[in-house]
Formats: sequence, C-alpha cells, structure tokens
Amino acid sequence: MKYQIGQTVYVQQHKATVEAGYPAHTNEIDFYDLKFSDGRTVAFPDYEITPEPRVGYEKPDNINSPAHYTQGKYEVIDIIQASMSHEGFQGYLLGNMTKYLLRCQYKHQDGGSEDLKKLIWYAEKYIANIRVETA
Repeated sequence: MKYQIGQTVYVQQHKATVEAGYPAHTNEIDFYDLKFSDGRTVAFPDYEITPEPRVGYEKPDNINSPAHYTQGKYEVIDIIQASMSHEGFQGYLLGNMTKYLLRCQYKHQDGGSEDLKKLIWYAEKYIANIRVETA
C-alpha cells in the first residue's frame, strides 16, 4: 500500500491524516479512510490522494467537485452521507448510478460521457464505502 496509517496526505488542497487502508481486491485501487482537520473521516481511492497539495487544482471540475455542490464548508455528498445509515447511503449511491446510466444518452451534447463519468464517480464512492463483514 502506498500510504501508511498516521501519514499526512492531501486530497486536492485539503490536508488529512490516513486512518486506515484497504488493499485492492481486483481493480488494483487501494482505498484509505482519511481524517480531515474538521473531524470528518471520508474514504478515498488512492489515485485521489497525494503526498503534497495539488498545484493548479482550482479549475472547475463538474465530475468530482461541482462548484454548485461546494459553496459552504462541506460538500453536499458528505452532508448526505452523514445524514443516513450506511445501508441508506449505499442505496443512495446505487440510485444515482442508475440515474446517470439511464439518462446519459439524452441530457448532454457530449454523447453521454459526462453522465457516464458521474456514474463512475458514484460507483467508486460505493466501492470505497463497502464494509466487509467478517465472521
């Protein structure tokens, strides 16, 4: 695994500490629980994490961090997740994946690529939040 528990890392420009790591199963993507300075802990795939803050990441990103969802201190997705049970949030993510799949051909003039990228974002969030029950 790329990062160690207790290591300081960054997601875009946001500093966090690695709390736990989950090795890749089949897709070669490791996931990490990161704790931010405001106290929230969020799971991220390794490719969104860097050892230093990203430079020039201020450009608009309609897939990963839409401006209309990041007006306050927290992103809307984090508020939604905090307001639901784990199972409820996983269902919410599945519903959004379904929505973006069903409308991808009709909403944008880009052949559906933006909605399919959003579907992938929700799928990755779903995978990052899977809890494996051990017997």
